[in-house]
Formats: sequence, structure tokens, C-alpha cells
Amino acid sequence: MKPLAVSFRSASPACVFLAAGSGILGGACGGSGGDGSELRPENLISDFEGSAGATVTMDGNPPRNGRWFAYNDDNPKGTDPSCAQTPPSDTQRAPDPPAAYLGSPPPSGRPGTKGSQALHAQWSGCSAWGAGIGADLNDPTADGGTGGGTVRTKTAYDVTPFRGVTFWALSGASSAASLRLKFPMTDEAKVSEGGNCDETMVGAGKCSDDFGEPFTLPAGGSWKQFTIKWSDPTFNQVGWGAHFPWNPTHVTSIQIESVDVGSHYDFWVDDIYFIN
Repeated sequence: MKPLAVSFRSASPACVFLAAGSGILGGACGGSGGDGSELRPENLISDFEGSAGATVTMDGNPPRNGRWFAYNDDNPKGTDPSCAQTPPSDTQRAPDPPAAYLGSPPPSGRPGTKGSQALHAQWSGCSAWGAGIGADLNDPTADGGTGGGTVRTKTAYDVTPFRGVTFWALSGASSAASLRLKFPMTDEAKVSEGGNCDETMVGAGKCSDDFGEPFTLPAGGSWKQFTIKWSDPTFNQVGWGAHFPWNPTHVTSIQIESVDVGSHYDFWVDDIYFIN
């Protein structure tokens, strides 16, 4: 069974059980990140097995800390009342406190994995710019932000030791397929959202053009492994906002966001790792 997401692990390599369908031997020590890189237990970001909530595994140096949350274009609340997301975003829940976003059993198991849960993302009708799921990597609160407000202080986490990330995804039957994995930085995050980008300086609507890379969910109800590296030619800003250089020392979070505005999304993600 995979370790709980809230536990600390040794920095020494250990045996992990991963998807045979991705060329990974179930029970091999280290494993493969999909591009020949070794998967190390201490590089796990989230496996969604924790019973208290979908959290970022407290490994690394310094240890990562955060919780997974939903976010969308209904911000401030009432901006896009047609946007329905499960679970609702923290903003949509206000004035009620944020709810724990929990992993749950996916509709089909992933061959080779010893875990039983994944993170389920669902939204539809988000017609301004869309919706997404994400987790801060260095939340300064001890509880990973579960007791905080709707605006989190953004604290950078240095991802320089890593070349990118690898993860697995599964599409629901009626889901749109186009998504983008992105890594916001303090540089382009709005001041109002805890970052350093001042719209009075760069222009209205010009903050939050984050670095990331698009990917397409697999069809047919099968799991697929994706590997995204900082060096990929398609890993960049979209281009609609203020330009900032990629700075891996300034990364605040990991997020998966819709590409097709207003579409219905229903998908699962599991076992997100940094790769060296």
C-alpha cells in the first residue's frame, strides 16, 4: 500500500510499485518517470491516499506542504453563477470555510499501482476563462491551508533540483480532453492573490499568465502517463499576459486547468512525482 500523503519519508531510494502499462515494472526499485528518469519516493508530490484530505506529501528539502483545492472563474462569487464545480471553490463556499478535497476510488484501477484512490476533478459551465484544481507547494500554514481564508500567502518553493513532473490521468466518458498543467510563480501571481504582480504596473488583466504545458486526456477510459519537463519547447507562458522569465526558484504551486472554456470536464489524476 502506498504511504499516507501526510507522512515524512526517508530520502534514501526505496521500492515503489508503478504502472506496468507505462513500461514500469510493478515492484521495481526506483521505477521510471516515463522518460527514463528514476522515480524516487521523496519526489512524490501527491498520491491522494490520505484519509484527511488530498494533500501535498511532506517530503523534500525543505519539506513541501499544501492541500489540493478547486478554483474557477466565479471569483468574486457571483461573477459566473453558471460555473458549477465539485467540490465548490473556496470562494464559492464563502463565508463557509474551505472544505477538505478528498481522494476517492476511480472508476477503473490503474494496473500495477498499490493505491486505491485518485483525485477526481469535475466542472462545467465555467464560461469566462474556466476552472482548475491545484495545490500550493510551500503553504506557510501548518495545516496546509485547510483552516485559512480564500486568499493564501504565496511562498516560493525551489524546483531547481528537478527537470519536471510525471503523473497519470484518466478521462470520464463525457469529459472535454484539453487541459494545461502549469506552475505559477510569485512573479506573475497577482498581489491580490498573494503574489508580486501589480496590475497597475503591467496592465489590467496581464497578471497570472503562468508557465505550463498542454496535454490531452486519453480516450476509452484508460489511464495514461504524462511527463512534462521545464525544457520542453511547449513549456511556456500562453502569451496573453505580461512576460516573465521562467525562474524555478520562484514556483508557488502546481495546477491543472481547463483549455476549452465553458466545457464539461470530468477526469482523474494520480501519483504526481517530480523527476530529477
